[in-house]
Amino acid sequence: MTMRTLVLVVGLLAVLGCRAVEVKRPRGVSLSNRVFYDEAKPFTCLDGSKTIPSDRVNDDYCDCVDGTDEPGTSACSNGKFHCTNAGYRPMYIPSSRVNDGICDCCDTTDEYNSGANCQNTCREMGRKEREELEKKAEMAREGMLLKQKYIEDSRKGREEKQVRLQEMVEKRQSAQSEVDSLLAKKEEAETPEKEAKDAHKKEWEERREAEKAAFEKKKSLEAFTELDENSDGTLSTQELLSHSELDSDGDGSLSDQEAQDLLSGSQSVDVSTFQDSVWPQIKEKYKSKSEAPSSPPVEEGTDSHPDIPHEDDGDDDGEEGGDEEDDDDDLDEDHRGPPGKPQGEESEMPPYDDATQQLIDAAEAVRTEYEIASKSLREMEDTIRNLEKEISLDFGSQGEFSYLYGQCYELSTPEYVYRLCPFNRVTQKPKAGGSETNLGIWNTWAGTENDKFSAMKYDQGTGCWQGPNRSTLVKLLCGKETVVTSTSEPSRCEYLMEFYTPAACQQPAEIPQPEDHDEL
Repeated sequence: MTMRTLVLVVGLLAVLGCRAVEVKRPRGVSLSNRVFYDEAKPFTCLDGSKTIPSDRVNDDYCDCVDGTDEPGTSACSNGKFHCTNAGYRPMYIPSSRVNDGICDCCDTTDEYNSGANCQNTCREMGRKEREELEKKAEMAREGMLLKQKYIEDSRKGREEKQVRLQEMVEKRQSAQSEVDSLLAKKEEAETPEKEAKDAHKKEWEERREAEKAAFEKKKSLEAFTELDENSDGTLSTQELLSHSELDSDGDGSLSDQEAQDLLSGSQSVDVSTFQDSVWPQIKEKYKSKSEAPSSPPVEEGTDSHPDIPHEDDGDDDGEEGGDEEDDDDDLDEDHRGPPGKPQGEESEMPPYDDATQQLIDAAEAVRTEYEIASKSLREMEDTIRNLEKEISLDFGSQGEFSYLYGQCYELSTPEYVYRLCPFNRVTQKPKAGGSETNLGIWNTWAGTENDKFSAMKYDQGTGCWQGPNRSTLVKLLCGKETVVTSTSEPSRCEYLMEFYTPAACQQPAEIPQPEDHDEL
């Protein structure tokens, strides 16, 4: 036999062998299970419960409890038929759907004996699926390029933040020392300042009280003089009766008994007793007759100058006379108390003397210096806390999500504007107006065990009426852009968001190409 003949024979045997295997393999059996179905041997149910002759496989009668003897018929309710679907994805369907007149397998193998007019659509479906997979793979590749950039930026940024944090911690020590030193200087400067200010205030209050007491004494003496109608140096009950404003029972007149009660049961009192006990009782009610409406001051001027020939000149002189009288009053007031303030009323504290003002200025300068240093220290401590917080956050296995920190992304719906601030919070605000509702504060990553960084959990949001606090689960999906695409409320007060970001992209898997089995 020549070599050419030998090759032809081997090739023919190979083809025949393949076809023989195909013929022997029962319909509806997957390639991986083919070894269990051999027509030359008895068939054992895959659950091991029974062994039957091979000719009872696919005989339209269910022998095995697990239904594995009827993969190509609908005899077993729990059986499964394998669709090879060359050019698309293999799949299993319930055996009950075999030969039911409905095409379930795209390769039509499930309707081999029903007469249904099925068309093999596997290649077309496979083509469309591969196109869709290719689009997703291309997006994943572009997303991965951005993700690599984010990873590199995160690495550099983290190193820079750690260096800055170390510098800030070192600066804080010197800043704290400076603040402590300035605090001691401030307290040292404020002690004499306070003593001088207190002494100034005490002196002013004492002077004011003395002026007030003198004014009250003068007023009481004037009142006694006016009430002592017979000028005998004593005030009697009869002399009080003409002052009905001192009435105590509200009947509009002062009775003898009421007058005697004002004099503490006496018929008369001297000026000293009047000032000590009677005046304090009546000074709020007492009305001096000299306080009653009188002629205008111009008449006093006219009385003082009766020979003024012209009315206009008289008016002018009267006004001038009134001004002179006012000036005299002002001089008296300057002598008696602060200008522009009635006697007995509280006046403003006078300016500090030069020595006290110098102490105040010196203390104020130290206070200003201390406040500036304290503010700088507080800002430094805030920066340190923020850096420590940012460095401690889990931004992904390689820090790919760090670029989201400090950013916010919005989604507008017909009713609300949703706002996601990664690693911070989620909020909802009505478009029609109203306050913002907190849908959750950052808690943790909430993805699956194999993909921890595929979801974020935000909880402890605003409480629902007679319900739990609001919370939000954010699903992270691969995308070329960073954007919130949807939000929903699957359960009461529990929200779900879809958030696309390049940081969620993974290297795309190889897209399988269709296998050609035409030779079979």
